[in-house]
Amino acid sequence: MTKKLSILILAAGDSSRLGSPKQLVEFEGKTLIERITETALSISNEVLIVLGGNAEVILPYLNRFNNSVSIDFNPNWKDGMGTSISLGVEKLAEKSDLILILLSDQPFVSTILLQNMLQTFASSPNPIVSCVYSGSLGVPMLFDNSVFPEMLTLRGDRGAKSFLHRYKNKISTIDFPQGIIDIDTLEDLENLAKT
Repeated sequence: MTKKLSILILAAGDSSRLGSPKQLVEFEGKTLIERITETALSISNEVLIVLGGNAEVILPYLNRFNNSVSIDFNPNWKDGMGTSISLGVEKLAEKSDLILILLSDQPFVSTILLQNMLQTFASSPNPIVSCVYSGSLGVPMLFDNSVFPEMLTLRGDRGAKSFLHRYKNKISTIDFPQGIIDIDTLEDLENLAKT
């Protein structure tokens, strides 16, 4: 039986450290939110994007995906990433066997990386597949439905890392050195321009 994969894209932060919406940073001719949405759609037709801060300026860039993705607004986005994860999992849990969490500000996430994560999951008994960079676990991260109840309890700024210690022997990993590159500050933006 093929497992039903859903993708949750977290894009609710207001980019306070950058000073402008990082979701709309352009890289290789596209905004980051467009890039990650296209990558997500390349492996699943069930994609949910959670917006929060700057939603009104980000939405126009998602218009072309209107028939392909679902978009939700997290009214509690100021409380942190945990609220977006629990909201997204609540929306997706009933129709999903697997949920893959992506961020909008990692420009080097690729279809090949996500396919490798799915292949790793399929060949392992573990309920979680996580990327590894700079010596620690990080997103993209894939969870099977046995972990959904725990994800629904996330609040505030506690992302999935907050409960991973309980699964330390049940996590498969994929090396993704470029995962360390995300866009939080002007310096990050300058470094991206040099790549």
